[in-house]
Amino acid sequence: MSPYEALVRAVPVARRSPMITGFKPDRPWLKLGGFIALAMLLMVVVTIILDIIVRIIPGATDQLSLSGPFPETPLRLIDESVNTLLLAAILGGMALAILAAAALIYRRRLSDFLWPGRRFNAWDLGVGFLAMACVSVILFPFYLLMGGEWTPPLLGPTYADWTRPVFVVASIIGLLGAAAAEEVICRGVLLRLTTQLMRHPVVVCLINGLLFSALHLDPDPVAYVARALSGAIWTWAAIRLGGLEFAIGAHLANNLMICLFWQPLSAMEVGADSEWIQLAPEVFVAVVMLVVVERLADGPRDWRPARSAPRGTA
Repeated sequence: MSPYEALVRAVPVARRSPMITGFKPDRPWLKLGGFIALAMLLMVVVTIILDIIVRIIPGATDQLSLSGPFPETPLRLIDESVNTLLLAAILGGMALAILAAAALIYRRRLSDFLWPGRRFNAWDLGVGFLAMACVSVILFPFYLLMGGEWTPPLLGPTYADWTRPVFVVASIIGLLGAAAAEEVICRGVLLRLTTQLMRHPVVVCLINGLLFSALHLDPDPVAYVARALSGAIWTWAAIRLGGLEFAIGAHLANNLMICLFWQPLSAMEVGADSEWIQLAPEVFVAVVMLVVVERLADGPRDWRPARSAPRGTA
C-alpha cells in the first residue's frame, strides 16, 4: 500500500482521534478572547521573571546569541551550551504560560492538550526519536552532495575535550525542552483550538504546519515550506497517535542531530536564499515519518480516560 493510500484510509479514523474530538466549549469566541488575553498576560509575567533571572546570572546576557555564531575559541561549546539552555528556558516559559492559560480558560486538565484521555506514552516518544535520528543520518550525505558545509561541533578540533560531554548533555536537555515547548504550543494548544473551527484532519494539519512555520519568522520561502511540511507531519502524528510524544521525540532528534553533527544553534541561518531542490530531502523525511506513524498507529491505542485505563497501559 502506498503512503497516499494509507493516508486516505487513515483519515476516517483520524476524525475520531481524541486530539480532534471532545473539544466543543460553549461561547467559543468569548473563551478564545479570554485565552488570548490571559496567555499574553502570563507571557509578560514569564518574560519579566526570566529577564530578572538572566540578569542575575553573571554573563548570561552575553551568552544568549540571537545575532550570529559565537567566536571560535576552545570554550565555544560552553557558550553554545548556555545559549541552548537559555533559549529552552525562554521557550519553555512561553509554552507553560500558553498551556496554563488554555487550561484555566477552558477548564481542562493540562493533559487534555497533550495526550487527552490517556497516560504519557514513552514508547511513542522513543520511536519518534529513533526514526528521525536514523533518517537524519541517511540524509547527511545528500546535504553534502548539495553543497552543504559540514562542520560538526562535536568533532571540532579547536574545542577543549572536557567541553564536549558538557555540550552533549546541555544539548539533550535544552533541545528536549525547546522541542517539547514548541510541540505543546503548536501540536497541543493551537491544534486543539483549531478544531473549534475545522475538524478535517488534513486541513488541520495544513493550517498547523503553516502556523508552525510562520512562528519561526524565517523569510526564506524554501525554509518556510520545509518547516510547514514538518509541522504538518508532526500534527498528523499527534492526531493519529492521540498525543504529542512522537512529535516531541522526532522534533528533538531532528534538532539534536543538527546541533551535534552539523552546525551549532548559534550558527543556524535565518533568511538564507535556499534552492528549491533542497526541499527534496524534506519530502523524503515526510514520507518516511508518515509510514512510521501509520505503522505505529496500527497498533493498539488506548484512548479511554486515564482514570479508567488498566494499570500498565500507555
